[in-house]
Amino acid sequence: MERETTLQNQPSWIKFLQLWTVIYVFIFILTSQFGWPFAFIEKFTVWFSKMFLHLDNVSKIKNTGSGDTLYDYVLTLECVLLSGLAAIVVLIADRRRASYRQLYLFTIVIARYYVAFTMLSYGFAKVFNGQFPPNGYGRLEQKVGDMSPMGMVWAFMGASRSYTFISGVLECTGGLLLLFRKTQTLGALFSLTVMTNVALLNYNYDVPVKIFSTHIVLLCLFILSFDLKKLYLFFFRHQSVHLSYNRLHTKKKWVLILLRGVKILLIGYIFYSNISGLWPTLKPSPAPMAGAYNVHFFILKGDTTVSYGVAKDTTSWSKILVDYPGYVAVQNNKGDKTWFNAKIDTTRKIFSLQSKGFTEMDTLSYQIIKDTVLFHGTLHREPLEIISTRKSMKDYSLPSRGFHWVNTYPPNW
Repeated sequence: MERETTLQNQPSWIKFLQLWTVIYVFIFILTSQFGWPFAFIEKFTVWFSKMFLHLDNVSKIKNTGSGDTLYDYVLTLECVLLSGLAAIVVLIADRRRASYRQLYLFTIVIARYYVAFTMLSYGFAKVFNGQFPPNGYGRLEQKVGDMSPMGMVWAFMGASRSYTFISGVLECTGGLLLLFRKTQTLGALFSLTVMTNVALLNYNYDVPVKIFSTHIVLLCLFILSFDLKKLYLFFFRHQSVHLSYNRLHTKKKWVLILLRGVKILLIGYIFYSNISGLWPTLKPSPAPMAGAYNVHFFILKGDTTVSYGVAKDTTSWSKILVDYPGYVAVQNNKGDKTWFNAKIDTTRKIFSLQSKGFTEMDTLSYQIIKDTVLFHGTLHREPLEIISTRKSMKDYSLPSRGFHWVNTYPPNW
């Protein structure tokens, strides 16, 4: 069934709210955390912060996964104010227009494609191993009490491949339903449910994607706004209703064919861009000599330090963590981590390490005696010997326990 197309003369305040909303949707999409960077917007935000909010420390932080910086909150405030101001200007300049219904319907189309792209991107990241990979040795060696709330979420999701996979399938389902007019209402309801849970996790576990996830929830509500009355009658008044959808009307067949072709290409791009980039995560290359090495003796320049049970210092190593090819993480007794570029030769039994700021690589030869690994070589041109115990994944209950239909006692340890 088609949506009604009769334009009624709406009150000015309704037209203002409608304009404010649709303009804000476009501004948010352009300036969001994953939007295209505009230099003039960054400069304007810094100027706005100083001029009106008296904030001198606001700047766009590059190369960060956080979308909840002070800059982002100021930018959100700007978007709200500018879209409201733009709505007033348009309303005054175009006061004779009876309704902005067509713009409203067009904005719903843009919103559902944007939410669909977001849902599919996050969904594919979970279906593959892009967002929540299995817990590595660094995470497994970390004390629960030392984790951040966000780290706890990543450990929780990474502990179950099947749960993460199903979460991704649910997000992809919502995204796919939003791509088509006939299923957009179901897709918006589905995505709203899924993204409300995501937003709650972000808020309650301090994941810095709160602004973005909240907007995705609001965009789902915006998509549902046209059917809001009918949904109310169906769910709360138990009345029979017929949902309509906005058919594309055009007298020229070639325009319809062109738009459908663009849609197919867009959907193909969404799938290709996500799958091609995430496919390698299904079969990651294992790091040679992967494991967690608990250091018992750290002997640098002949000075023996027992790593366990001593005062916390920044020189002695307490753990050597090998998770990813090309890198080795070292944790000192204070708990700080240092990353090394690494080349591990299992044939010659050599660790070649290069720390930040050094052009030369340090070399440590190793010898394995059952679970004990002995290292001998140099660190920053100083002689170094290490006695350590190596742990593999089977030594941790979290990744190795697996699923059990029958449990005599709750395995809650």
